[in-house]
Amino acid sequence: MAYDGELVKMQNGRWARFQRCRMFRPDGEVAGETMLLIAVELDERYQGLLDEVEDSLAQYRLQGIPVQVQMHPDAQGVTLQPGAAAESVH
Repeated sequence: MAYDGELVKMQNGRWARFQRCRMFRPDGEVAGETMLLIAVELDERYQGLLDEVEDSLAQYRLQGIPVQVQMHPDAQGVTLQPGAAAESVH
């Protein structure tokens, strides 16, 4: 089960971020509270950043250090920080 904002590496090796999207009817009206969670592929700049982060993340985990990856809200980059066992990147 994915959550809004989760970063995932897809089978094709590309990175995507799950995003909650509101559904609209053909007439343009909002379709009630219907929401979809879709994976949106990130642009090339983030593909490279996340590939670099993935390598660093693997090094920390080999040492037994739990690390969380977060994308800045302003979408200017990603950071690695000490974290709980729960992972933000799969």
